[in-house]
Amino acid sequence: MTFQSGAELLVKLGIVDRITHQGIRHIADTHDDWPFGEDRPHPYGKVSNAKVMATEPFLDFFRQHPEAGKGPGRRRSS
Repeated sequence: MTFQSGAELLVKLGIVDRITHQGIRHIADTHDDWPFGEDRPHPYGKVSNAKVMATEPFLDFFRQHPEAGKGPGRRRSS
């Protein structure tokens, strides 16, 4: 999946209320537990000019880190 299709799937599955591909890119660049990339558990793939990620590890990340999908000022109280 790409950053764009990942954002769409997260919203469709109700894992997050809203997120953009830019939001996911920001999380990928800043979150210590992001599972994709060099020296990470899952490598990025490449299709044409797009980075792609395996679906299950992507979804697992957001299920295990629900705060990651809630941008600044959007954190929900429990």
